[in-house]
Amino acid sequence: MTQRYSKIRFIGYTIPTTPASMVAIGNPNGPGAVAGTYLGLEDFQADVRARIAVLKNAAEQALAALPSDEAPGSVLNLFVAPEFYFHGTQGPYIYGHVDADPTDFILSELRQAFPASQYPDWTFVCGSAITSRVHDVTTILASNSTQVRNAVVQSLSEQWLAAYGPLNGVVFDMLVNFIKNCHSYPCMEVRNRALIVSNVALDTPTHSLGTDQMTCEKYFVSNEDFVLYDTTGRQDVVTEQMTAYPFIDLSDGDLKASAKDKYAIFRQNYGPENFPQYVDFGVEVCLDHSDVRLRRNIDNEPWPQAVDALHVQIIPSCGMQIAAPSVAADAMGFVFNCDGQYALDTSNGTACQGVQNSVQCVYANYLDASNPAYAGHTQLARVQQPAVGGDPNRSGASNASFQTLGTQDMAILSVPAVPELAQCFAGGPGAVHIYGLKSPYDFYA
Repeated sequence: MTQRYSKIRFIGYTIPTTPASMVAIGNPNGPGAVAGTYLGLEDFQADVRARIAVLKNAAEQALAALPSDEAPGSVLNLFVAPEFYFHGTQGPYIYGHVDADPTDFILSELRQAFPASQYPDWTFVCGSAITSRVHDVTTILASNSTQVRNAVVQSLSEQWLAAYGPLNGVVFDMLVNFIKNCHSYPCMEVRNRALIVSNVALDTPTHSLGTDQMTCEKYFVSNEDFVLYDTTGRQDVVTEQMTAYPFIDLSDGDLKASAKDKYAIFRQNYGPENFPQYVDFGVEVCLDHSDVRLRRNIDNEPWPQAVDALHVQIIPSCGMQIAAPSVAADAMGFVFNCDGQYALDTSNGTACQGVQNSVQCVYANYLDASNPAYAGHTQLARVQQPAVGGDPNRSGASNASFQTLGTQDMAILSVPAVPELAQCFAGGPGAVHIYGLKSPYDFYA
């Protein structure tokens, strides 16, 4: 019995992925939203390469910190970046033909940036990319439907900023309800896909693919996935009230069957003579975690074997943390969150342990030194007893309980700014947080 990838190390690159010139409308860390402007380069390929340069700079800091005497193939390094890491100056990368899907180019560039020769035991969840396929975006932007909803939302936002007392709450309720109605009648469909590249082969629980690239798609749009209006006056941006995400049919579970389908759960096979033989991973992008996407099917996922279960739950987010009712990982499983919007508490740049949102965990925050409104966090929890029942409110159901992890093997690494940073990100260079630096976690104790 071999011991390939018997251990796992978690590496989070927490960099703020919220817009520049940000104005909070309500509480963006709760039911609120933001106005702002999308940073980036007008040329799509140049923008992607600039963002990858920032990402690679962070990965290089992590790589340099790892033990140099680690046996090849013994530890899986899981690197995660926040939601909305890839986007354009209009919000989504907009394209017209199915063969021009921007994620194909991004994945190709990521593959070149993180070769197996340099990162042999790494799997990267490179945040998410937002895209939209439309024939003529100028027609959509000029339409009456777009113009009216943008005018209404900007007016309500500005009046909320001006109001105080009970009227403030009345205006905010009007704004939230209006946006919810707009989501039911979108001007355009937008896709938000987590991007995975791996130097350890990726499979699905039911198909042996042996691929090195995958995507997983988000379905739950929040009030703040896009700006409410552009604070610099641009009129050619995609706003929150214009959008909706595509529906994903989860009635037969969330197991991936192909590399670029919409589903969330994938597998790494380590061999029939190995322990473990394989591990199942699931990606929940931000608000999908709040909507208990992975937990809802723990009783009826069509696993090939009865003993199969989700073991590593990954949450790239921009405004989310681990929620106890949403945890779907099995006993001794892991839940890892990398966020690009807010800090969990007032600590900054230190390894912390405690209960956050009813979850016993270890975590670390990042706050931009020049503007603490730009922040982020990473968070790791390990399951003691797994959840019972896919519906946390049903009789007999119970949420997962958690082990108490220590902070002694966490590392907080500063990230030097590279020239591309200011073109794409408003909240500074972020930080790299490593969990299990010298003593990575056993996949199964």
